[in-house]
Amino acid sequence: MSGAAGIGEEQLMKIYVNRVPEEGLKERASYNPGDMDMERFDIHPEPPFEVDAFIMKVDRELVVNADIRCPLKLTCGRCLEEFAEQVQTDAVFSYEVTPTDVVDITDDVRQEVLLAYPLVPVCRELCKGLCSTCGQNLNQATCPHQGA
Repeated sequence: MSGAAGIGEEQLMKIYVNRVPEEGLKERASYNPGDMDMERFDIHPEPPFEVDAFIMKVDRELVVNADIRCPLKLTCGRCLEEFAEQVQTDAVFSYEVTPTDVVDITDDVRQEVLLAYPLVPVCRELCKGLCSTCGQNLNQATCPHQGA
């Protein structure tokens, strides 16, 4: 990667404006969500998550088209079971730049992932949840309180 700097296993996307050719540049970066304050009580991003980007420079503007993929471990809001899912989102970032600038897209990538989180994670559309009386997971068994 010509425009990225590596830190251990993690490779962040730092774009050196003067290294972006006229025809554009493809880059890939890996992020450790543990370093980015992305945890929520019911959502835990799994490392690493990846970003593929196409970078173009137009006059004084840097345009980054990013494909972001982040694996998650979630807790269902209905039955409290853990399940895995992946956030996949496309984003376009635009920056006003000078030829000597170095643009770090890490915070913008972080924001896009957070915005793609589900409001309430649900393991499956037809999740039955828990019995409000005894706490039985109704996806696994019935209980005497059901329908009462």
